[in-house]
Amino acid sequence: MASLTLNGIISYKKDDDYETSKYIWEMLIPFVSKDKTIYDPYFCSGLTKQYFNELGYDNVIHNDEDFYTSYMNYDYDIIITNPPFSNKKKVCQILKQIDKPFIIIAPVSTITKKFWRETFKEGEVSMLIPNGRMQFSKNGKQLDSCWFDCVFLTYKLNLDKQVIFLD
Repeated sequence: MASLTLNGIISYKKDDDYETSKYIWEMLIPFVSKDKTIYDPYFCSGLTKQYFNELGYDNVIHNDEDFYTSYMNYDYDIIITNPPFSNKKKVCQILKQIDKPFIIIAPVSTITKKFWRETFKEGEVSMLIPNGRMQFSKNGKQLDSCWFDCVFLTYKLNLDKQVIFLD
């Protein structure tokens, strides 16, 4: 739900510019080693790097630039991001092409979409299901009104299960 920057122009659909709250990233600590270099290409207000640093991750790439032209410019171990939901098909296709581990936040309905089934094969992805609905922030204000459920969709994390319920 974060915004996408294309050549210095912010492009997003109405209500597609939400920021991930720190407590949401905190859920990922058991799944991402602190020595990994994290790349979050969707900038919004830029708080993600600060949040990951506060959680003990020192190697975080989080710059205000165009993901579609800059992802190949960095050396990173994993992409962790909350992409704009209006662009999730394109984002997922690129992530599959990059072929590096990733964790993305997406509406749970994403896994029922035709593009998802065509992009990822059975057994390639896992889903981390939070204990409650994720709530995001907008314009610096924490919201409590997200009307749909989101999950973490993962690729190449080598998890023991394809579906993991988080506490």
